[in-house]
Amino acid sequence: MKLFTKLLTIALSLLAGLAGARISGAVWKRATGEQPPAVTNPESQQRTKIGKVLAFAVFSGATASVVQAVTKRWTQNLIEKKRTP
Repeated sequence: MKLFTKLLTIALSLLAGLAGARISGAVWKRATGEQPPAVTNPESQQRTKIGKVLAFAVFSGATASVVQAVTKRWTQNLIEKKRTP
């Protein structure tokens, strides 16, 4: 059971991280009208001014932290519900 719980937590964390990255990129594109200056988009990252790159880094980092916290709390709640009869 513990192995299953760990695997579930890892899988949910990975999926949540991917979703968070997609969400932050989509929000950035909608807010600025530009592609996000992410590592996955090096051309955009090189053309973008450093202030925007830093702003995106802060925004995407905050998004990742929130997604991570919510995912951990959600999986912890699932584990606790499984333990209580």
